[in-house]
Amino acid sequence: MKAAGSAFARPYVDALFAVAGSPDAVEALLPSLDTVARALQGSEELRDFLANPGYGRTQKRGLVAALAETAKAPEVAGRLLRALLDRGRILKLANVLEAIREQLDVERGVVQATVRSVAPLGEDAEKGIREALEARTGTRVRLRTELDPSLLSGFVVRLGSEVFDASLSHRLTRARKALEGASGAA
Repeated sequence: MKAAGSAFARPYVDALFAVAGSPDAVEALLPSLDTVARALQGSEELRDFLANPGYGRTQKRGLVAALAETAKAPEVAGRLLRALLDRGRILKLANVLEAIREQLDVERGVVQATVRSVAPLGEDAEKGIREALEARTGTRVRLRTELDPSLLSGFVVRLGSEVFDASLSHRLTRARKALEGASGAA
């Protein structure tokens, strides 16, 4: 499990894949589960209600069932939501969804790369980076982007244990070290 703090999600992910029967069936569940996760993330009232021990399991199950129905969640997705609720993990749904996506990538032979940049990358830049990484690795690559103003300019790509640093801050650091080395040799 790559996602920090989501090791608890493994049994839920394994059970979902076993019950759904195929990666395609699991992927078909994601839109409705994403809708529920967005509802939970977007409403402090919902989160407070579900976290409050003063409300009974029946009331909470009713709320989760209503969320699932609104999201048009298939029965398998509803069962996952109930399992998370019953085990006090419903507010960690976003972590579970991240773990599900990671497992889908594993099942399909897709590797994840992280691209950090100062400003959001355009569609063409993302496509170019993805294609270059796919050509280098011979496998499909899913890009995750992060903003990092400390780079000053350019970008940094992490693919597994490899790092490709095309940032201005990296170039300045190399130039500084080269100058320090040259002044030390004089």
